[in-house]
Amino acid sequence: MTARPQSYDFRASWKPTSKFREHLSVEIPLDNVPVEKSRFSPESPPPSFRTASASTVTMNNSSRRAADVEAGQTQTPTSARFRERMTNRFTNLFFDLRMLGREPEMVPIEPPHLREWPPLKVEDKQPPRCPCHERHARAKKRRQIWLVALIALLLFLFSDVLFLNVRVVRLSAASSGPVSSPVASATSPSATGLSVDAQQCLSQYTLNAPANPSAYPCSSCLPILQAVPANVSSTDPGDAQQILNAVQFCGLKGIFDSSGATAQTGLHNQGWLNDTRFCAWNGVTCDGTGRVSSLQLTFPAVPTLLPEELGSLTGLQSLSVIGNSAVPSGSLPNSFTNLTSLTTLHLESTALAALPDSLFSTLKKVTALTLIKNAQMGSNLPSSLAQLSLQSLVVNTQPLADPLSAITGSKSLQASLQLLDLSSTNLTASVPPAISSLQALTELHLDSNNVQPPLPPAFPSSLQVLSLQNNSGLSGTLSGCATALKSCDVASTAVQIGTGCSVCSGSS
Repeated sequence: MTARPQSYDFRASWKPTSKFREHLSVEIPLDNVPVEKSRFSPESPPPSFRTASASTVTMNNSSRRAADVEAGQTQTPTSARFRERMTNRFTNLFFDLRMLGREPEMVPIEPPHLREWPPLKVEDKQPPRCPCHERHARAKKRRQIWLVALIALLLFLFSDVLFLNVRVVRLSAASSGPVSSPVASATSPSATGLSVDAQQCLSQYTLNAPANPSAYPCSSCLPILQAVPANVSSTDPGDAQQILNAVQFCGLKGIFDSSGATAQTGLHNQGWLNDTRFCAWNGVTCDGTGRVSSLQLTFPAVPTLLPEELGSLTGLQSLSVIGNSAVPSGSLPNSFTNLTSLTTLHLESTALAALPDSLFSTLKKVTALTLIKNAQMGSNLPSSLAQLSLQSLVVNTQPLADPLSAITGSKSLQASLQLLDLSSTNLTASVPPAISSLQALTELHLDSNNVQPPLPPAFPSSLQVLSLQNNSGLSGTLSGCATALKSCDVASTAVQIGTGCSVCSGSS
């Protein structure tokens, strides 16, 4: 038989070498050696409370009496343990009797008293604004502005394209319709009230002329558009205004086409035919309806001839042409009598021929006529001049043959003429006594002539300015001056100043 291994007694083999505890060294016991658990281990039972029952106290007391291996204690003998258990039982019995009917001595834990929080009023408080929000708001506003501008631009482009399409469709529909003859097509109205030719001319002016004004066919379109009645019916209410604009444009374009290269360059520099906005051209003024009301042509931007197209400017009220004594030349166009609204006519330094004798039979609204340095115009004024209610008549530096008799004998001029200037016109006659019949005359200039005596016995009572200077053959005594006379000049004459004419001066 093999010898049975002897069991190892850990408690008997271990002996403390000192009463002080030293660092423990842990040795792994054998498998058959019972291991006592420390009361500090996680498996130790929870500590007892004062309210525990007697059985629980007994168990705790008994467990505390277990041997403590680390303290080196040994187990209590059996008799001692019995005596101790009995003592504990009686002790617990008396304790239970004494505590019978009493509540456990448990002190309730009262929660701390906290005061009530005031309301936060979150809805009344405005959250702090970040500067980034303002940047975002400005950026958003800018985007909205750009969006509105883009929409407006798109709407404008859409309306423009729509207008062009309507024009093209109308033109194609009109041109595809049956036309009996060229004459009939120009005069017979279409469904819109305009003839086919008128619609074509109008479409060309609206669509093509703004881009290339000089290419517009005024020679063929102007008569067609002038023949359109003012009360023409059309689906487009702007057609009447466009027709008027085209006619005015052609009237001015005729002046441009009648000019030489130098004059055309000058007109181009003044804006002429750079576009169709003729009211913005230099020297051109329009009234509220878009008609040309004033036209001023000054050398070198003057035509060689005054064209027939000038008569299409029927709203013209003031015309001034100042040349260089060589241009413009020729006669006034026959269409000049169409300028029935003309009130002011100024022709200076031209080579124009004599004015038609019946010119002012149709131009009845002329109130101011100025003719200066027109050497080719002749020595006779139109006889129809006496029919006008002129307020100003100025003829200088061109010869005249005794106009005073015709002027003073006109009933209309006697009541209207306020300024009469016939200086440097080679007058050789005397001043007629009928000069006093010009009741409205305030200024009389007969300078630098060869006026002969005698002087009239009286001048108009309304006369304020009298100038007779540089008439070397004039003599006599100046008397009977009007009380209204403020200026009187008889220098370089043989005139003597009589009583009542103290304002006169310059007599030699």
